[in-house]
Amino acid sequence: MSSEPSLEAVRRAVVRGRVVRFDVPAGEASDIATRLNRQLAGEDIRVIVPGYSTISALRLVSLDEARRVRPELETLVADFRALARTLIEGFTQGALDEDVWWAAPHGEHCRFGNLETGVIVEAHIEVPDAIDPYFLLLFAETTGNYPGVLDACVHGYHDMCRLLETAGMP
Repeated sequence: MSSEPSLEAVRRAVVRGRVVRFDVPAGEASDIATRLNRQLAGEDIRVIVPGYSTISALRLVSLDEARRVRPELETLVADFRALARTLIEGFTQGALDEDVWWAAPHGEHCRFGNLETGVIVEAHIEVPDAIDPYFLLLFAETTGNYPGVLDACVHGYHDMCRLLETAGMP
């Protein structure tokens, strides 16, 4: 029978770059993750719920590393916002260079892809300055211009959230 892992069991098992899964009683994963995250507040460990009877624990980017890559993160965010504004403006005015960019609007967002470089920009149509951690990471990955940020994002979206949170960026 599955049981809730102890706080110490989670701390001992989690190492940077590896996801640790714990089986928990069916239907209790969300409550257990919430409880553990509350107890782990201020630490670099985050507990997520990938399934009905499973939790996963990750060791996120440390505060020291987040501080170290902050200047590069700020550049990434500024570059993303500038390009997102330009693309959204061109798209909404019917002036997007379709020999260079394709556009796929969906709901509140539009995904742009550069036909020459493969760069992807997913932007909010009404608020192009809005930062979504997943879309920002995708932009960084497809440009390849932000190696410090990418190296810090061992756990992808979760580490990007941590970097933005640490930097006080929305």
